[in-house]
Amino acid sequence: MGIRSKSAVVVVLAALALTTTACDDEKKDGGKAAAPVAPAATAAATAEDTPSAPPAKVTPAIFLEKVTEKTGAAKSAKIDESITIGATTIKGKGAASWAHGLQADITMDVSGSPLAKTLEPVTGGPSVHYLYTDIGMYMKLGPDASAELGGHRWLRYTKEDLAKATGAQTTQFTSMDPVQGVRALIAGGKVTEVGQDTVNGKAATHYTGELDLADMIKVTGSSVTQEQIEKIKQGLTANGVTHETLDVWVDADMLVVKRVEQADTKAGALNVTVGYSDYGTPVLAAEPYDYVDMRELQKHSEGATAS
Repeated sequence: MGIRSKSAVVVVLAALALTTTACDDEKKDGGKAAAPVAPAATAAATAEDTPSAPPAKVTPAIFLEKVTEKTGAAKSAKIDESITIGATTIKGKGAASWAHGLQADITMDVSGSPLAKTLEPVTGGPSVHYLYTDIGMYMKLGPDASAELGGHRWLRYTKEDLAKATGAQTTQFTSMDPVQGVRALIAGGKVTEVGQDTVNGKAATHYTGELDLADMIKVTGSSVTQEQIEKIKQGLTANGVTHETLDVWVDADMLVVKRVEQADTKAGALNVTVGYSDYGTPVLAAEPYDYVDMRELQKHSEGATAS
């Protein structure tokens, strides 16, 4: 992998960082699980002075608030996601934890993307192994790239680096957090209950809502500065994103089992579908010690280009 390839890595990772966004930002709180098949039946809200009155039906937003608590308490789950932008599709499998900030261990299959050939010299094949931690994102290097980079097995992309590469849209970290989709629906103020459905052979309740640009900015999280918010807004606008449709499915245990985000972008239609299962699964995403920083690679490439 020569200097030219190293320079390409910067571009490729920036593209992957943007592609793997689940269009969320850094939200580190836990969420709650989704509603049982018939949320109205579980809402028993009768007045104390009129015990014979029929139970009041809670609104989807109120019910989903409780769902965030239940899902948040579950702390982790296995992840199965598919990300499509235009004709490009990337798939991922692994596990994520949102107990103390988002942590994840996931392998992305980029064989359905034009990035596959560009990445192969770096990763050694069409699969990319990622670790997401409090520090940032680590990508596992293939044998050839590792040998050329002094034996380091991982390439680190800090959250600051990711923010710069994607116009401050560091939301890719929470794309895997099931709580964030529910919170986004609530924040949009337009959530509705679609009805009953089946996900992975189990009954689930389907909720949907549409978020405009202001709604998407609203759910970026309290840790984001006003300057970063403006950059996020500029990034969304530059990519032609004005609104998105968000859907979540909740099972009888009030756990989110599926989430779908759809939007139109200048690169084509965006569809992010994430499935959640095996809540409480252990997630091992420790910081690797044998890594090289992306910014070091960038400096090396820029210096070589200038000389």
